[in-house]
Amino acid sequence: MTKIIWQQLLNDISIIESKYILAREGRTFDFQTEVVPFTSIVDSHIHTMHETTNHFSTQRNRIESLMQTLSVACHDKRTSKKQFYDQLKTVKHDLLTIESQVGNKYV
Repeated sequence: MTKIIWQQLLNDISIIESKYILAREGRTFDFQTEVVPFTSIVDSHIHTMHETTNHFSTQRNRIESLMQTLSVACHDKRTSKKQFYDQLKTVKHDLLTIESQVGNKYV
């Protein structure tokens, strides 16, 4: 189960990036039917991550904060490209680091 949540979060990051690209190309997302349901899914994955590991609290908290921000910001074409990709890179790095540690049974 623990390994699955990291894959879900990495998948969420891919979706966030895809949505951001669409928003930058001019796609408009409906807040109630697209943004709210997507952020709810991401929030549930974050909650599961929070419950499945007691280690890596600094990285876990950073992932939680940035993913909540990115899951909303990806729908807005006005979101700074540099800031978006810096945050995305940080989340990916933290997720992959923790996932590799989970795979090595350090959690």
